[in-house]
Amino acid sequence: MLKGVFVGFICVFSVELWSTEIIDPDIREVLVFGTKADKIKLTGSGTQIDSEELEKQDYSDLNQVISSAPGVYVREEDGFGLRPNIGIRGATSDRSQKITLMEDGVLITPAPYSAPAAYYITNASRLHAVEVLKGPSAIQAGPHTVGGAVNLVTRPVPTQDLTEVELTTGTDSFHKIAGSLGRVNDNFGFILNALSYGSDGFKQLDGGGSTGFVRNDVNFKARWELETKPKQSITVKLGFAGEDADETYLGLTNSDSHRSPARRYPASKLDRFESQHRQVHFNHSIEFNSEVSVDTKIYFNKFHRSWNKFSGFIDGPSAQNVLRNPESYVSAYETLTGSRDSRVGYFTDLTIDVTDNNRKYSSHGIQFELNNIMSMGSVDHNFKIGLRYHEDDVRRHHQQSSYLMLSGEMISDGISRPYKTNNYAKTEAIALFVANEVSWSDWTLNVGVRYEDIQGSVDNKLSDVVSSNEQTVTAPGLGVHKQLTGSIGLLAGVYKGFSPSGPGKSGVKSEESTNIEYGFRFTSNEILGELIWFRSDYDNLLGRCRASDSDCDIEQEFSGGDVKVRGLELIVQSQFDLSDSHLVTGKLNYTYSESEFETTFFSQFSQWGLVREGDELPYIPKHVGRVQLGVESEKWSMDVSVKHQHEMREEPGSGDIAEGLKTDTLTQLDMSFTWFFNEATTFSLLVRNATDKSAIVSHRPYGARPNLPRTILGRVKHRF
Repeated sequence: MLKGVFVGFICVFSVELWSTEIIDPDIREVLVFGTKADKIKLTGSGTQIDSEELEKQDYSDLNQVISSAPGVYVREEDGFGLRPNIGIRGATSDRSQKITLMEDGVLITPAPYSAPAAYYITNASRLHAVEVLKGPSAIQAGPHTVGGAVNLVTRPVPTQDLTEVELTTGTDSFHKIAGSLGRVNDNFGFILNALSYGSDGFKQLDGGGSTGFVRNDVNFKARWELETKPKQSITVKLGFAGEDADETYLGLTNSDSHRSPARRYPASKLDRFESQHRQVHFNHSIEFNSEVSVDTKIYFNKFHRSWNKFSGFIDGPSAQNVLRNPESYVSAYETLTGSRDSRVGYFTDLTIDVTDNNRKYSSHGIQFELNNIMSMGSVDHNFKIGLRYHEDDVRRHHQQSSYLMLSGEMISDGISRPYKTNNYAKTEAIALFVANEVSWSDWTLNVGVRYEDIQGSVDNKLSDVVSSNEQTVTAPGLGVHKQLTGSIGLLAGVYKGFSPSGPGKSGVKSEESTNIEYGFRFTSNEILGELIWFRSDYDNLLGRCRASDSDCDIEQEFSGGDVKVRGLELIVQSQFDLSDSHLVTGKLNYTYSESEFETTFFSQFSQWGLVREGDELPYIPKHVGRVQLGVESEKWSMDVSVKHQHEMREEPGSGDIAEGLKTDTLTQLDMSFTWFFNEATTFSLLVRNATDKSAIVSHRPYGARPNLPRTILGRVKHRF
């Protein structure tokens, strides 16, 4: 067993920041930025979305926010982004479990090692910036580095007093109320943020009922600059978040979806997601001099969720099969729609399974980062050492209940059912990261290595069996940059990616990959651009069973063998003065991806099944892109965004994608118009999916689910 509490790390390795400078000291503690000259020579790829860009469209859906970064794939689910599915460079987007998610440089998913599926994520409306790490930069931010990492930066303590109120209302009774109170007194300051937003929902439940949600979020952050030598600062952050959503996994047949995409079957009437999240984060920073600094973070996160939801039939056909082929399962289909009562007999049992997936998570740890800058003759060195000790756990109590469909209503059959799942999983992990950035003349070389020692166990209360495992990994990375001219530079990098297997998985090999990137960067006063080719060779792709998957146990893992993912990323950003009073801004990002399994096999994992050599991976679109164009003046601004995502296959295959086994191609137009009444008050008109394009964004786990229809919002923001 690992003893004591000691550490972690967060040292941002090499990230291209397509944004304005962020110089707030509170931000510097969670990101490492340089001057514009420094950025030109960074050795890896990555993207930062700054506060100005976040403000333009004011998304509350993280899927939409992060789509402005190249190399990122999202799979929509509920239309509001309540539980994002984010993948990077081929890493599966399924509940964002194969990327490292952080808030202010600290692991933020409920149990990043023991249960990495992101059922909690920072509300997008709280964000000050978003950082996407890829290439060699990703190895500093484990444990999941096969694709990359996302760092969600919250609003810093202000440098002057502020009081803000924001009110938003719109389609389907969408509402958002947000307020911020900040005070500064000499070397001490704080900010209190409160947020409540929700909607009645755009789906229509047969027979009536709620399909909406409400989220509440309160956060307090305080910063104290100590009057000492050396210079020190302390930052404390406290947070609470809650959610109550009438959300379901049950979708529709394709034909029903085409006729009425917003329809919901009455079999999902009892579905409800409730959660609470609490956090305490502490940061201490000390600068011994201009060359040496140490940053220490201590963090505690707790998350409790109860999702009571439709989970198929107790002893009937698979709900996915019913919705895919309703003509072959007429009785089951009509039971889901409420047009036929449940039949229970020797040959047919259409009792509906409604399971409360009740889980409690905790995550805590301590991490250190040492930075040391030195020069040796004409060569400059920037040493970084990060160390983290982390513990997390999850308690699962999945209680099954059974219901009969009677006259379109869900009626309990009164039978006491056993737990589906009753277990406790925990993990202890030590992570170490060491890097040295060496600069001389027009060359920059960045060499780093990550080491992890992970010990996990699972106590299965149903079988009374305790299993444990230990994993260790050493993952090196190398990045190089050559400045060819004052505006053009070449970069290349290679690193070993890693995603650990779950706790207690004795004999199961972790997922590993060799990741390569190279390309060039163009930087001038008017244009920033980057063109990157990437390739990821997976040694042991892992598929992980979720509660909604059929014919497998929760967290059971399956090997997909060797896999290759490759592609091209492009990002261009520019701005210029149209006149003395008008500024034009533009941004384009595009990603092309290819993928293939390198072996033929049959898997019990429902998302794979029969796989043939050369088959493409599911949920990796060939083409993803976004174009954003804005015009700003002293009195008004407008921003137009067009996002395109190519169809995605939902099962491995090659050639044309069969109908029913794919998501639809979706091109979405979003617009925002803002009027500045004075320095304190602004009004914005926000239009989501302006063309009202309807598309199937997922068939998993149970049937077709739609994207968000046209939504019109009005927002007033006032600073006192």
